[in-house]
Amino acid sequence: MASRAQRYVDAIGVELLACLALLTASAWAFGAVAEEVAEGETHLDTRLADWLHAQSTPGWTDFFQGVTWFGNLPVLVAVTVVAALVLSWKHEAVELQLLLLAAVGAEILTVGLKLGFQRERPFFADPLATASSYSFPSGHATVSLAVYGTLAFIVARHLSTAAARIAVFAGAAALVLLIGFSRLYLGVHFLSDVIAGLSLGLAWVTLCVLLLHLRVRLGTRRQTSL
Repeated sequence: MASRAQRYVDAIGVELLACLALLTASAWAFGAVAEEVAEGETHLDTRLADWLHAQSTPGWTDFFQGVTWFGNLPVLVAVTVVAALVLSWKHEAVELQLLLLAAVGAEILTVGLKLGFQRERPFFADPLATASSYSFPSGHATVSLAVYGTLAFIVARHLSTAAARIAVFAGAAALVLLIGFSRLYLGVHFLSDVIAGLSLGLAWVTLCVLLLHLRVRLGTRRQTSL
């Protein structure tokens, strides 16, 4: 039994199994949060938003306005274009496809879900920041994770040591989490918006990696069989 299970793991690939597990967990997390929002179970959202707004200071407001800039759509588009040009120059076709699919797909998913849920943003008489679109899920969280997370994955694949790969992923995770928290602090998103955005972004990036991984494996097998 053990040898059969081991052969099964080897045949599918550890990376593939890890992607499937991560995709399942992140998709479940998004679904759980989306269900609570749809059912109106958002009391924690309101309490946390009010508390953060009451604790705001000019210094922290300036800091988080700077942090949230890294998640603005024009900045993410610029980062994606520059990275795409570098990947194209290096003839990394698969990684280029992964980046574009992750970035564009995340934005499309976010816009579609915002229109589907049509959740209003937090309201304050003296807002620290304003936004005009719907609130759920957080586009900053979703697309930032898609762009920076995918870039971290691409960079990590070219690093030779585990410590360097961990550092890259840790840096990307810290940036994405800070961007997500900046949306809470500035009062333009609820906690569930950000959690859903991070979960959605992670699920989408994992799915993109999974699909391209399978395509590459199938292509390699076809070339081997010829």
